[in-house]
Amino acid sequence: MTGDSADSSESMNGAPCTVFQNQFEEIQDVINLYHSHKRENVAVIGLPYSGKSTLISAVHETYKDNTYLVEYESQITSKRKLLDYRSSKPIFLMDGCQYLFSRHIGGFSVLDDFLNDVVTSSSLFITTWNLYAWNYIRRIREVERIFPRTIFIPPLSDTGMRQCILKDYTDAELQFIGGVEVELPSFIQIKQHEVTLPFKKEPLMVPFPRFNFDRLTFRRQKSEETLSDEEMVFRKITRLAAGNPGIGKAIWKKSFDYPTVNLKDYEPIRITDPLIRKDAFILGVIAMSGITSKEYLEEVSALEYDINPILYRLQTLGIIMERNGGYQICPEAILGVHDLLRRLRIIWE
Repeated sequence: MTGDSADSSESMNGAPCTVFQNQFEEIQDVINLYHSHKRENVAVIGLPYSGKSTLISAVHETYKDNTYLVEYESQITSKRKLLDYRSSKPIFLMDGCQYLFSRHIGGFSVLDDFLNDVVTSSSLFITTWNLYAWNYIRRIREVERIFPRTIFIPPLSDTGMRQCILKDYTDAELQFIGGVEVELPSFIQIKQHEVTLPFKKEPLMVPFPRFNFDRLTFRRQKSEETLSDEEMVFRKITRLAAGNPGIGKAIWKKSFDYPTVNLKDYEPIRITDPLIRKDAFILGVIAMSGITSKEYLEEVSALEYDINPILYRLQTLGIIMERNGGYQICPEAILGVHDLLRRLRIIWE
């Protein structure tokens, strides 16, 4: 198995683990405790493209003698395929565990078998999960009781993003186009909050203002420092990507015409066209899976939807892409998709 291409080391071009040093050290502590006969199974959780697979691969590289790595890249529908992780090594690294369940009748049987194996085993399990899948199953199966140590992948800093992207280049060969403005959300944003009134059965969604102090902080920092063209480019990439390395890498590729990096003409993907409910539902399934097949989407929809027009529409909007026969969200669209699905309550939080 080659891992989940929506979050693999390949997606980040093998970014070094130093960008996730704190999370790596936390896993090291868990392994040391395990050797001292205290077991805490781990769930590493993050958005697609956030670098979960990079972190787990670094752990495997460091502890090759004691760990066995399994990388799931598509839905596991049978116990036989699940058994691929069986090994004599004491520590199992399971990458892409969102593929162990499906959102249809009987779709939790493989996950239930796996969870039973975990609780009856003396081995240590270090797993990775898509954030959307984790938020879903922790309400369905209380997986936090089985994986009590949860590690969330954090956003990268400007320096971390630079390190992740530039590892394959020498400083002398690149040219950065300056004059790039860093875009941030407006100072005042409106967020909808659910409010229950004593005289109404159904809760109301009430708009409340939210102040974005990041904009004021950034303006102050900008006035206090003089940034080089390179620093401004990576600051904008980090802001546009919200610190997600896979998104940052995709923005870089779209702005890079060797040897020049020019973000002036980069246009972020904005989901301005309202999606109908069935489109949003299928988009939510793709987001939860990471990468999935048309056949799986047809199965989940119970053949109620004609999948082809939905996939065509989502591809035309630049929201999803097809890769090796599977469909996944385009990296640059992840943040917009996240906001959309949260607003429509397609995903659990």
